Amino acid sequence: MMSKILLLNRWLLCYLFRQMVRKEVLMLLIVLLPLSFTYAQTARTISGQVKALSDDTVLPGVNILIQGRSAGTVTDVDGNYSIQVNSTDDTLVFSSIGYLTEEVAINGRNVINITLSEDIQSLSEVVVIGYGTAEKKEITSSVASVNAKEFNRGNVNDPAQLLQGKVAGLSIAKPGGDPNAGFNIRLRGLSTFGANSQPLIVIDGVVGGSLQTVDPNDIASIDVLKDASAAAIYGTRGASGVIIVTTKKGGVEGTSAIDYNGYVAIEEVSRFVPNSSPQQFVEAGGQDNGFETDWLDLVTQIGVSNVHNVSLSNSTKSSSYRVSVNYRDVDGIAVGSGFDQLNGRLNLTQRAINDRLNLTANLGITRRRADFVNYEALRFAIIADPTAPIYLENDPSLGYWEPSTPEYHNPVAIAREVTDNGNFKTILGSLRAEFEILEGLNIGAFYSQQYESDMRSQYFSSRMRFNSGQGRNGLANKFSEDRINELFELTTSFKRQFGKLGLNTVVGYSWQELSFENFSAANGNFITDDLLYNNLGLGLDIANNLASMGSNRQESRLISYFGRVILNYDDTYFLTAAYRREGSSKFGVNNRWGNFYSFSGGVDIQKLADLPMDVLKLRAGYGITGNIPNQNYEYLQRLAPGSRFLYNGSFVPSFGIASNPNPDLKWEQKAETNIGLDFALMNSRLSGSVDYYSRDTKDVLQVISVPVPPNFFGTTLQNVGELKSNGLEVLMNYLVLQNNDGLTYNTGFTFSTFNTELVTLNNENTQVFLGNLGPPGLNGTLVIRLKEGEPIGDIMAPIFLGLDEDGQRILQDQNEDGNITQIDDAVVVGNGLPDFELSWNNSLTYKNFDLNFIMRGAFGHSLVNINRAYYESPAASNNYNPVRTKYYLPDLNQGESWNSYYVEKADFFKLDNITLGYNLGLGENSVFKNLRLYVTGQNLFVITDYTGVDPEVHYTYGNNPPDPLAPGIDDRNSYFRTRTYTFGLNVGF
Repeated sequence: MMSKILLLNRWLLCYLFRQMVRKEVLMLLIVLLPLSFTYAQTARTISGQVKALSDDTVLPGVNILIQGRSAGTVTDVDGNYSIQVNSTDDTLVFSSIGYLTEEVAINGRNVINITLSEDIQSLSEVVVIGYGTAEKKEITSSVASVNAKEFNRGNVNDPAQLLQGKVAGLSIAKPGGDPNAGFNIRLRGLSTFGANSQPLIVIDGVVGGSLQTVDPNDIASIDVLKDASAAAIYGTRGASGVIIVTTKKGGVEGTSAIDYNGYVAIEEVSRFVPNSSPQQFVEAGGQDNGFETDWLDLVTQIGVSNVHNVSLSNSTKSSSYRVSVNYRDVDGIAVGSGFDQLNGRLNLTQRAINDRLNLTANLGITRRRADFVNYEALRFAIIADPTAPIYLENDPSLGYWEPSTPEYHNPVAIAREVTDNGNFKTILGSLRAEFEILEGLNIGAFYSQQYESDMRSQYFSSRMRFNSGQGRNGLANKFSEDRINELFELTTSFKRQFGKLGLNTVVGYSWQELSFENFSAANGNFITDDLLYNNLGLGLDIANNLASMGSNRQESRLISYFGRVILNYDDTYFLTAAYRREGSSKFGVNNRWGNFYSFSGGVDIQKLADLPMDVLKLRAGYGITGNIPNQNYEYLQRLAPGSRFLYNGSFVPSFGIASNPNPDLKWEQKAETNIGLDFALMNSRLSGSVDYYSRDTKDVLQVISVPVPPNFFGTTLQNVGELKSNGLEVLMNYLVLQNNDGLTYNTGFTFSTFNTELVTLNNENTQVFLGNLGPPGLNGTLVIRLKEGEPIGDIMAPIFLGLDEDGQRILQDQNEDGNITQIDDAVVVGNGLPDFELSWNNSLTYKNFDLNFIMRGAFGHSLVNINRAYYESPAASNNYNPVRTKYYLPDLNQGESWNSYYVEKADFFKLDNITLGYNLGLGENSVFKNLRLYVTGQNLFVITDYTGVDPEVHYTYGNNPPDPLAPGIDDRNSYFRTRTYTFGLNVGF
């Protein structure tokens, strides 16, 4: 009886003080307190504190029982507890909804502190699935969710970095460390090659939102819709998957917070392309010019970055807000490269009419000033004569040393005399209103507008030869573009439980318009270099008809009707169906509208069979998604200005046909089947999922050559290709260790396979060759083959057999005709895309310390090492500094050549990120809620046999635009791989 009184006493203390109880209730507590005191005289008291393992926060309301008896208590608002026991051999049982139950033997102790781990399978975790949410148990598609606690840490300047290695099937890569370069994002490999191959981005409901508007510190969670049954609700733009970004909002009701997150990062080159020393250069036959110049050192530096983020949040019964300001000052390792960025965000929520009306406003503003490096400076630094001076006769007043070597310029001159700046401004604002008409029935309206303004300015000084700046007394270019993404949507949702049947539906209408306009101008022959690109009118090339200008404006519109229904019967059987009908102005009248749909279902086998597992759910889904072309107006016949010609003493512009009409142009269509299994066992200590997918993309959009006549233009955008792909994805997480001393260890891994086959290329050819290696000696050499019935990304080259006695290469003559050519004698010697990728995530905590690290790798892909093909020969010393890897052949007497010797396996496994943190123990009277110091290392080491700079998968090749059908080429114009060390501080008030 006394133990029951004790339990009631402790529970009332916790509950009543938190609610600011009235005097009458306090009198009741006063009556009960003596009873508790009397009992305590005859028992031993055990006390302590209970915290959450994930974020070290205290846990109120945790039940503590003495094993085998009904005696127990609960933790108070600060997570503290006190309980009386009769024996030092008793065991305490700690339990709370959403956390794993822990049993702890007393073993003579008076103080027992403990941390509880989240039971991720028992939580009713809400997943964002587009136009609404669903509980995790109801998900029947392939959807991955990553929250802020699981994000990658350290020097993260792009939101895409947060997900590297976290989601099976999601590939995120950026060869080299250019701070101004974006990441290639591929979900389940390549699903198209004529439209957008990257996933659709949705930010707080804004379809097609720019990640530039979101600072990584402001993101609360990212949900990835991987298969067509999940992405079909987005119709035409879901073929490459969907990434949904949810930003942080105001906190829990009645709370306020001020948080500061800041760090300093130091970045260094981790690998250069290996080349010859001055002595080796001379030994190989190069002319000794009397100097020892380290060109690579002259064009690189130690990059120092500092990042600061301050946020304020508050939440009351009727409203909440969060406002943040982020500043980033980032220096790259290439001299003159980097950016500074200022970002602000406001998220505001207001509730009214008895909480039936919910108003949300989001505003993000970003201003970024970037300094771009010209990659040619890095490329030429590798091959520059190491015995040459920087300046003629080593005298700066005489100008830069510039040899007459083809395809070569002074790298220091490029680094110092090319000015390439960008000013980018983005504003993303949205308003949402939702009203509950009846219980579970809501109507909503959403409006957003994203405005992006880019200005890119370049100046090539007259003091250097590169890009004809010297010959034209300076050359200036300016390009500006404004883009607007306007979105309006109406939705109606209904969510209700009817006995054992749960219903979750949404229907809606969407109207979206995207437009852009740009302007460009170029001029040369300036009277001074001092004004750079800031007064184009001073250039004398206008009078010589060498200046140029241009402008363009385009727009497109997308209108959609969509709906989805989710059925949940007895938390055992689940069914989801979605449909979207969409019309686009990018297509002609014959195929303006398209239909996209999906069906998926799931069953909790554990509940049906009563298996000794916590979760065993089988999922299956099928869906149709689409893709629209990147270009506008391709279904029309268009005119465009051509070259100018002299007529009657004046230059007159010409006009000609720019496209052939194609009224039958239509959507790409991807059909995908996904089968998945979710599981958890051992009280959810071990959990994971397995997915297998198969997809078929038809009517792939592709620009193909057509005969003239009967056509008026040489190429036409048509629906002619077909791709097939499949793959296996595995996700596994395991709580390896958790003991009473605060030591815990979680580990997990992801594994993904990829297989993409070209079924149909076009109506004219069964194979084409891509990937021109470029001038001077290998211009026109195409190394990537596309062939029907074969995988995407095959690398073709003649087989290298060795050297003869004269130092000449011996190449295998496949057709035995006595001549070696790329067309007749090249065979498949590798593939630019990986067979599989994996990552290994680890989290270790001990008392106030935490350690997190992730290792990531890609396997089965090869890379074309162009630097070796051009410059890895003693004969290169006649013009260049020879590249000198482990494959260097000192007896080779030939210059550049293309063959299998220059294709390398690029398998790698790297330590992507490792973070060690320490949470300072703060007293109850401290003004800080939390204070954490940490240090992070990124790319500390890479295990690989590849001799180039970076073995990361090269998903595209070239520019304007990059070609996704020519993967696996390590361009000579590339940024060096870097290593970063970060020192950071997190403070909460």
